Amino acid sequence: MEKQIFTIGYTIPTFDKNKIDFYEQLSLMDADILLIAPDSLNPRGHWVEFSSSDSGCYDVAASKEYIEKMAHLKKEIQDHLSSGKNVFVLLSSKEEHQISYSVSTEKKGQRMYNTGLHSNYNFLPIDIGTLTSASGKHIEFSGNPIFSDFYEKFGKDLVYQLYIENPSGAQIIFTGKDKTKILGATYKIKNGHLVVLPFIKYDEKKFTEHKGKEKNEYWTKDATLFGISLVKALIDIDKALRKGGDKTPPPDWTNGADFQLAQELIFKKETEKKSKEINELILQKNELLTKIDQEVRLRDLLFEKGKILESAINLALEILGYKAENYNDGNLELDHVIASPEGDRFIGEAEGKDTSAINIDKFRQLATNIQEDLQREEIENPAIGILFGNGFRLTKPFERAEQFTTKCINTAKSSNCVLMRTIDLFRVAKYIKESEDETFAKNCRNVIKNSIGKIVNFPEIPVLSGQSEVKEAIQAEGAH
Repeated sequence: MEKQIFTIGYTIPTFDKNKIDFYEQLSLMDADILLIAPDSLNPRGHWVEFSSSDSGCYDVAASKEYIEKMAHLKKEIQDHLSSGKNVFVLLSSKEEHQISYSVSTEKKGQRMYNTGLHSNYNFLPIDIGTLTSASGKHIEFSGNPIFSDFYEKFGKDLVYQLYIENPSGAQIIFTGKDKTKILGATYKIKNGHLVVLPFIKYDEKKFTEHKGKEKNEYWTKDATLFGISLVKALIDIDKALRKGGDKTPPPDWTNGADFQLAQELIFKKETEKKSKEINELILQKNELLTKIDQEVRLRDLLFEKGKILESAINLALEILGYKAENYNDGNLELDHVIASPEGDRFIGEAEGKDTSAINIDKFRQLATNIQEDLQREEIENPAIGILFGNGFRLTKPFERAEQFTTKCINTAKSSNCVLMRTIDLFRVAKYIKESEDETFAKNCRNVIKNSIGKIVNFPEIPVLSGQSEVKEAIQAEGAH
């Protein structure tokens, strides 16, 4: 009997009738093989925009329907695997959707949504590992004979949109250059197999031709051959996996001491030892990754905006010897309250612009903050205002035009405020962090204090003894 392949989210050329919409909630019982592309498993319905932020969520009705559809698909897949059938998943990008579980209305009439994130991979019956979206074409084959013919025919059509890390119970089929990045694997689940593969990409435009007066679309001959070949490859893999499944699972009693083989026990102990070593290495790796994340925060001065930029500014100022922090007493919120060891005090505002220079928009907020700060009982003198600017933030630093507009520079002069480019702050903070040059840090603080009404022009970075002249970070980046 001919094998029935059902696809969800993926069209096999000339097998269009086999593609089903998971929102139709059809039974998959008649399918011998399932092929699923998760990028199609998205919510449908009304999207609610939040007035308080740029985000939003799907409304309760749309969210409820989506959760039900995904739960139904998950149950169908579990039944499919339990009956000894195989499920193929093409690893498309992971997407997380903001859905709502309930909604309430406050006194002011504002609607409050109880939300959560749901991934388009929530239909999987097991945890296949840590999923990370990434794209590329370099895919290395493990040599598994069951997939040799598939790789020979479709290796050139494979692309990866996602990789798996730390899988449990997986037989690896494809990896990236980094062998810890899994791009394809099989998982034995109950009586069947879950097979995850890189995405199989084809050019739909080249595979389509138009015929007749109405220019109806048809698959080309090449498309038909591609589709037939793909179906045959999947059926061959399915047969090979099922054949391997004919072996009777060993009864629990075979684990008794009387039936254990001496060499088996040695291998098991060695496996346990290696597993512990792997877990220790994973912990060490995660600790290093955390340290890297902390270390590169300073680089946010070059390209970030908003709260992330503000955090990087405070970090850099602390490297220069300042005490820098946010202030919020419930009535007054200040992004940067800065105090120097010499007793100087500053209030700062930060702004990043994608493709333009910093304008005067932040000056009103800065002036208001300085006045409100002065009204605090413990403050005797007005703070000096600093506007931190990261203009043209998506452009390489050495290619950027002036960070502040002419009007902004003139306003700083008339309002006695300091202007500071965050790319310049990065340059000096990087040097001080790596050299621990406290004298240079003090010189930088003096320059900032004496830059009222103008842009801070930091001193040149000293030449370290025994080394070639240190180039500015922005020049070094340009060389790359």
